[in-house]
Amino acid sequence: MDAKQARRAAHFVNGILHVLSANYHMGLPIGDIDAALVENDFNATEPAIYCGRDGHTHEHIGSGYYLSLSWHKMDVTGRYEVTAYVS
Repeated sequence: MDAKQARRAAHFVNGILHVLSANYHMGLPIGDIDAALVENDFNATEPAIYCGRDGHTHEHIGSGYYLSLSWHKMDVTGRYEVTAYVS
């Protein structure tokens, strides 16, 4: 993928991640994030154990791009608030 295609793909993935970030989740939506990445020619996230009520990861996904993922588990509902973007 050339630089122009990578920028377009990153922009498209960020649109998907924005929608994911606008909702609360019962768990971390890693499968949805990986699907968006792979469908747009980026690498899926590395297998990992994401734990803790609050956390953050910054992962290389190819072509000089990185996925930033943060989460917070809310006390009352137990749902996760997720913020994710590609840069």
